[in-house]
Amino acid sequence: MKEKDTILIVDDDPSLRQVLTLLLEEEGFRVLQAADGNEGLRAAYDRRPDLILLDIMMPHKDGREVCRRLREASDVPIIVLTCLPGQQEKVERLVDGADDYITKPFHNSELLARMRTILRRTRSHSDAKARAYDDGHLKIDFDARQVSVKKARVVLSPKEWTLLEYFLRHRNRVVTRHALLRHAWGDGFEKESNNLKVYIAHLRQKLGDSARRPRYIHTERTMGYRFETHA
Repeated sequence: MKEKDTILIVDDDPSLRQVLTLLLEEEGFRVLQAADGNEGLRAAYDRRPDLILLDIMMPHKDGREVCRRLREASDVPIIVLTCLPGQQEKVERLVDGADDYITKPFHNSELLARMRTILRRTRSHSDAKARAYDDGHLKIDFDARQVSVKKARVVLSPKEWTLLEYFLRHRNRVVTRHALLRHAWGDGFEKESNNLKVYIAHLRQKLGDSARRPRYIHTERTMGYRFETHA
């Protein structure tokens, strides 16, 4: 673990925030606190923590909405803390974009172990994950700006590169149309919804993919898309 990883705790329970802060500082982390969803989003955007511990039941914005909003703009690791039991709850949280899930009350040792596992995985794979991909069928080198399908070079437009890079940074995770539009077009993105569909269709075609039988770019109804990897 690198020195002073920054952890953001987003929870409306001040006593829990304080207990976790003391625990994490003793373990060598730098800790930030937020008392509700709005404050948590501001802290995440402004301070860019290495990992977020996120409560579900909070005022103003609950953890589900905070998680979705974060995933539209960041791939920061998120561990959900919740009192809500059940496998379905876990599945829903992971679909929302969380990396892991732990039910209150929990053992400190379990929380720390999960945090360290995620932080190690994130650091070891982040650079390579963002810059290259090769599954034998599709090869992408973002540094060289080269794509090949079955060893044949494929030429992408700047917008297609932008979308592909975003997909690869969020591989195997649902990304919303809203997030793709904002990333690729910025302000005023709503009017580009039809263009997004066109660019996705072009990108699929160039990658040897199809909407009916997708290999890479899967449509998630009412939500967005998911880039599935095979490496």
